[in-house]
Amino acid sequence: MSEPETKLEPAVPTAKSSAKPSPSEGGLSTTLKVLLSIAVLALVVGFFRYTARGHTSHYKMVDEVMVAWGSWVDKPLKVHGYVEAGTIDEKVVDQETVRTFVLEHKGKRIKVRNKGPKPDTFKDKSEVVAEGKIVEENGEPVLVATNLMAKCPSKYEGAPKDKLFEQ
Repeated sequence: MSEPETKLEPAVPTAKSSAKPSPSEGGLSTTLKVLLSIAVLALVVGFFRYTARGHTSHYKMVDEVMVAWGSWVDKPLKVHGYVEAGTIDEKVVDQETVRTFVLEHKGKRIKVRNKGPKPDTFKDKSEVVAEGKIVEENGEPVLVATNLMAKCPSKYEGAPKDKLFEQ
């Protein structure tokens, strides 16, 4: 007579035993993994858009802002123009220098108010970028600048042509 066959388990796991667990065994399905990945990505993108929202500012020339200045009220803005001659007024208030002046470009003007130190090159007719927010005072726009950047014209102008090669 023949002996009954006994089934022996292999010592090394087979391909079947090393396969990923099925969802019913506690693993996640591929669809669920994809959905979770998309949700996490959407949250990360949303977070960065939300945090960056308050830190952006637009760069505009005075004439561009003045076309519809009401739409720029209380928004971060960098306004580029030239200091109108004779408009700089500086006063010391509570031990802090407060200056007002007018920025001009292509016939359009905006009043600017700034506190604190000024750039060394800030003067009449200098090219300036004022960074701040527009507020309405007595129906008129005023740029309350937290930062002033003045360009030094002599740094960017070339020497007169007739003096270039004189010896």
